Amino acid sequence: MTDSTGPKNTEHPPEEGLTPSRNITDKRPGLEESDFRPDPEIRARNENFMMTIMAISFTMIISLILAMSGLTSAFMADQVKGLRLVAWSMLLFTPAALLHLIVVRIWLGGLISENIKKNAYLLVISLLGALLFIWTLSSNTVFVFAGFIGANIFFPLFGRYLLSLEPPFPKTHMGSFNLTPFSRTSMIMILFIGVIVGMGIGMEDAGSQATGRGLFARNIVAKRIGMTHRSIDLIFYHLIKPYRVVEAITSARKKGIEVRVLVKTGTLSVNASDIQELLHSGAKVRVLPPDTPSWLRPYLIIDKRILIQGSKGWADDPIPFQRQLVIQANLILFERIRRMEKTFNVLWDHSKPVPLGQAEAPSKS
Repeated sequence: MTDSTGPKNTEHPPEEGLTPSRNITDKRPGLEESDFRPDPEIRARNENFMMTIMAISFTMIISLILAMSGLTSAFMADQVKGLRLVAWSMLLFTPAALLHLIVVRIWLGGLISENIKKNAYLLVISLLGALLFIWTLSSNTVFVFAGFIGANIFFPLFGRYLLSLEPPFPKTHMGSFNLTPFSRTSMIMILFIGVIVGMGIGMEDAGSQATGRGLFARNIVAKRIGMTHRSIDLIFYHLIKPYRVVEAITSARKKGIEVRVLVKTGTLSVNASDIQELLHSGAKVRVLPPDTPSWLRPYLIIDKRILIQGSKGWADDPIPFQRQLVIQANLILFERIRRMEKTFNVLWDHSKPVPLGQAEAPSKS
């Protein structure tokens, strides 16, 4: 008889549910436990560098959030304020991106040299975008949207170029990751947070906002004139309690800001002393021609980018649909602002200059 109790195959498949974490780890191709157990000194050094890289990456992400908030603010509120926010974001992003490259160079001891020339076109195009932004920021152009186009070219291309020079990071420990500013997670966070922050900033002054009348309107006008950086173009027929507006304009002239004022012939008598004060400050005043269109209402253009309209309480008597002060400054109203600036230039060319001392106060009988 044959003994059926002889030795059998003792290999058994692993029981289901036994050490599941180990099984999952073992099934990942290319990852060995020994890969994550280097020399303790090397591991500590790698982790320190990785923490530094992560901190710099978050700085770059914050700068991109600031840029997105500036773009959002420009569309819904004030294009000038939005442009300055983007400028601050570029000042933060550029050194952070360069520092990111330097740290990686020190950490890994080299860069991907073939990508320096291969991706040089990214650097060239990004620098052209930066130059376009700088020109828009520093000039008095009405085409503010060109600055945002330049910034949108600079950020992704400059960042992508620098990141293309960096070699892959070494493993530090199981579960480690590197969050780059242009990863999907980062871009979602930048878009979401940037829009929320931009909307919050834009709530301060809406892009087309009726701000009130009377004393409140005059305070708004004076405040906006005080925030001017380059130019003031003003049309008025009669200033009601003009001291706030006139003081703001004379203060702007002391800062070297160009001021052009258009008035009607009757204004030379009604606001004679105020016009004399403007002339003494260095402002240019001209009298509108007699055939000035009747639909023309008082308005103010600041830096060729902010339009203020409205007559009640600060200039002229009110007419229907033109009673409250309205500030229009966002990118959506760009064409309207540009058209009003062009109208002012045409009227200015056809108006007669007022020499110093010509305006006289009305005689008393």
